[in-house]
Amino acid sequence: MRPESSVWQGNFGYWQNRFIQQNILLIGYTAWNGYLNTGQGIVVCNVVDTISSVLDWEVDSVTFHQEFIPQAQVEAYLQALELQLEAVTALLKAITTYDPNQAIVLLVIGNGVVDINLLNNLKISPADCYAQVQHRWIEFNLT
Repeated sequence: MRPESSVWQGNFGYWQNRFIQQNILLIGYTAWNGYLNTGQGIVVCNVVDTISSVLDWEVDSVTFHQEFIPQAQVEAYLQALELQLEAVTALLKAITTYDPNQAIVLLVIGNGVVDINLLNNLKISPADCYAQVQHRWIEFNLT
């Protein structure tokens, strides 16, 4: 039997899935807002806090900055991160082919690691994330 995600991810140092779960509404909001304003692109979450194995994802929040990078600017952004060419090529292809109504291309940067994700088959669409954050604006402290 496999332990819960919160247990085994903490044991192996892979925290990105829990980060995404905790922040999916904001990530989806940023993805949809960026898509509406500039077209397809990538959401980047730059985690400020150091993620330790003792972090309680049920209680603790993590400080991060997020932004949407439009498709036309993604290649230069990724080159500045000094990612391997294969990763850049795969990301550019994902950005060209993903369906922004149902998926999010996401980079999570934190603890010295760049984690690349194509979030699809989401339980909540980016448009629904956007609507929920708009409806609950004060709760998210967005200005």
